[in-house]
Amino acid sequence: MTLLDVGGLTVTGRHLIVDGVDLNVSRGETVGLVGESGSGKSLTARAVAGLLPKGLTATGSVTLSGRELLGARERLLRSVRGSQVALLMQDPFAMLNPLRTAGAHVAESLPRLPRAARRAEVLRRLAEVGIADPSVAGRHPFQLSGGMRQRVALAAALARDPELLIADEPTTALDATTQHEILMLLRGVQRARGMGVLLITHDLRVAFELCDRVSVMYAGRIVESGPGSGVAGAPAHPYTSGLLAALPSVTVTLPRLEAVPGSVPHAEDVTDVCAFAARCGQAEPECGQARPPLRELSPGRRTACLYEVRPRPRTAPPALAPDAAPAGGTLLRVEELRKEYGGHVALGGVSLDVGAGESVGVVGESGSGKTTLARCVLGLATPDGGRVELAGLDVTPGARAARREGAHRLVQCVFQDPSTSLNPALTVGAMLAEAAAQGRAEGRPSVAELLDLVGLPTAYASRRPRALSGGERQRVAIARALAVRPALLICDEPTASLDVSVQAHVLELLRTIRRELGTALLFITHDLAVVRQIADRTMVLFRGEVVESGETARVLDAPAHDYTRRLLASVPPTP
Repeated sequence: MTLLDVGGLTVTGRHLIVDGVDLNVSRGETVGLVGESGSGKSLTARAVAGLLPKGLTATGSVTLSGRELLGARERLLRSVRGSQVALLMQDPFAMLNPLRTAGAHVAESLPRLPRAARRAEVLRRLAEVGIADPSVAGRHPFQLSGGMRQRVALAAALARDPELLIADEPTTALDATTQHEILMLLRGVQRARGMGVLLITHDLRVAFELCDRVSVMYAGRIVESGPGSGVAGAPAHPYTSGLLAALPSVTVTLPRLEAVPGSVPHAEDVTDVCAFAARCGQAEPECGQARPPLRELSPGRRTACLYEVRPRPRTAPPALAPDAAPAGGTLLRVEELRKEYGGHVALGGVSLDVGAGESVGVVGESGSGKTTLARCVLGLATPDGGRVELAGLDVTPGARAARREGAHRLVQCVFQDPSTSLNPALTVGAMLAEAAAQGRAEGRPSVAELLDLVGLPTAYASRRPRALSGGERQRVAIARALAVRPALLICDEPTASLDVSVQAHVLELLRTIRRELGTALLFITHDLAVVRQIADRTMVLFRGEVVESGETARVLDAPAHDYTRRLLASVPPTP
């Protein structure tokens, strides 16, 4: 029985954003809506929930249990939200009030009950999402891990027993094991309640593992839809095929990470043509002359491509041996590094080394100590013990300032979210010129050279960060880090929030930089498929201690520690 029926949904503001979307969700069914950033996925979800930002309007039809929601009065929409449709966001901080406890978030959505009964019901709701510890109800969001916050947000969203849950990128920022736990939790709750779920995600592995049906969205339109297994096994649109080809493998090191060229166009610029034609390697002249309809291939299987898509090879590509690290001795040496925060051991005597030109991966769950390790190496945190050497110099935070003189020219960092590390008031050119001025005068790169190094046009020098896509901002962040020609580049989850195609671009760029400049990499990630493609050696951290290390292929193919095996078991299968 159809629960949600969306027909001809169009969202406009100053520009056309969503262009005639049709989709439906039945009771007890999970439907995935996938595509790159800018495709219109999240605004489609917000239009369904009646939560479009100010200045945007929606037309078409959105019916929930037969009731039309588009154009309905706000009073009706308020009564529907929570009780019939609930929204679970990517970042639980966007849903949770930092001043309220976890229990209070759940309690505010419950009907009026006596205090004791309400307390019992809050604990029951938290237990439903896997929080068995009653003390969590009294904690504030900042006292909880990312996975725990997401569980609290889910409990609050489900507190009024909605018929439909819209989950917008609910696992994007989580590590593999926590992601797996949240996905299995969603599946269990949905089955127990018979609830419909609309899952918005750019993670194809997640979509194909969890969803009964998948719709692929591009430039405001649905370009392919069908059962998850059918779409994954035999994509009928070249865009879907391109996204699948860009997925990194956890089992083999790919010779090249194939990204979809270009970027998603604005919906209003491609209303009368195939929106994907400019990026499609199979495009014919007809593709630029008319808009292809979403035609039915078989019952429940549709595509907006005029031609039969050439299938991807189903055999695994040949394994690629990682680049051999050039001989040059040890560049970074960390010995018995220890760090505590309020009695919590973040690092319990960690040692590692990175050779000149080598790439070393550090993997582990959130809270394992990965970022604390990077901060200590960068001098952003002072360890409680141990030693950090760069090119034979003692640069341990807390050592004499003279010893750290010029250390910034030896090591630079690329962070997960470039929007927090780029100055929004400066142009790209100004930021790169400022960074280059910190390096040695001889051989100082120009702004044009830095942009060319990361594959961006020279014209981007006049743009500000807000005018760039997420992938373009990350390229600028990499260019800025390379401006002083560092010997070591620390990458702290640099692709965690990127679309699969943009991720492939960035990883291939880092491979090229390492190969052409000889820059060593210390690559921190929770994504084992990513570390497989980028690292010669991998170190596994668990609760601040190294539990396994060695050549990446050996660690991932024949893990010796139970924790490593658990991490690998949490990775959704590659379609």
